[in-house]
Amino acid sequence: MSNDLKYTFLHNYHKDNGAKFLTFSNYSMPINYNLGIIKEHLHVRSNAGIFDVSHMGQILITLSDINIEALEKFIPLNFNNLKFNKSYYTFMLNNMGGIIDDLIISKILYEESQYFFIVYNAGRKIQDEEIFKDILSDYKFLKNNSLIAIQGPKAKQVLNFLKITDSLFFMESKVVDYLNENIIVNRSGYTGEDGFEISIPNSIVLNFVKLIMNNEYSKLCGLGSRDSLRLEAGLNLYGQELSEDITPIDANLNWSINIDRLKDKKLNGQNFLLEQLNKGAKIKKIGLQSISKTILRAKMKLIDKNNNEIGIITSGGYSPTLNSSIGIGYVNSLIKNNDKIFSLIRGNLEELKITNLPFIKHNYKKGK
Repeated sequence: MSNDLKYTFLHNYHKDNGAKFLTFSNYSMPINYNLGIIKEHLHVRSNAGIFDVSHMGQILITLSDINIEALEKFIPLNFNNLKFNKSYYTFMLNNMGGIIDDLIISKILYEESQYFFIVYNAGRKIQDEEIFKDILSDYKFLKNNSLIAIQGPKAKQVLNFLKITDSLFFMESKVVDYLNENIIVNRSGYTGEDGFEISIPNSIVLNFVKLIMNNEYSKLCGLGSRDSLRLEAGLNLYGQELSEDITPIDANLNWSINIDRLKDKKLNGQNFLLEQLNKGAKIKKIGLQSISKTILRAKMKLIDKNNNEIGIITSGGYSPTLNSSIGIGYVNSLIKNNDKIFSLIRGNLEELKITNLPFIKHNYKKGK
């Protein structure tokens, strides 16, 4: 184990509640609790799972012209059109249009000042924070805040005491007073279900978690079920579906790019992205389902009927909802959904079914 192993503020609480741990992005994180991964997964689909995702990065960036100009180089949003209390899925892009990281950015009023609030991936903290430190003029990392996700169809009931769940819709955010502290509530998540992610000071997070765990619908859940839930929901994981060599166009995320920014020479990779959008990407992302009972895994090669290597599985595993093995992968863009496709599994070719993403219907609480 690394001497630099990090722990979330709630580590001892997880240990006291029977968590099994693994190292993820240099953090000791709960992989599952006594229920086990499959039962945790099914509980989120029917009730409410409570996840500690405090290993992720959080930053407040003062809303100013100089910071907007700096962010516009890396992020393909039109910052002048962002609305208060709205959240946006986006990326930081490198010079070739590859994804340095994917992010959620919200525009909020916090302690009477206007900020962009960004949540970014634990595995990309070093890279992201080097960029933030280099380009921004006024910001603060929320190192003393935890990040708690409440996910599932009963998430709203679990958080009714905050009295905002009826007025907040998917990808909306609000700053709320709880125990005389500001907490940032975002109606979003990583499971395909309704849910909330809450940035909350460490000074009150234990009180908060104990309160929501008193609800009959709540169960603690770990990163194991979080990964199987996001896989069923067809959502990307950085380092697997996304990387510095994958563009948003490759990943079929064109919808998240402001089209006007592609004409803006200030944006990293602008020419390459525009050309790719006009001519089409050379690869495409697909869903895969095993016909046999073999469990699909990342890095398995994908083969066509002529025994040519045409792609790779980026994420795979067992789907408790579908009771089958599923995966996400990239293939040559010429491959059609009705083409025969195989995976090389332990030296044997096994036929797979190409499916649409997501594997399960998203149940987000969207506004009218």
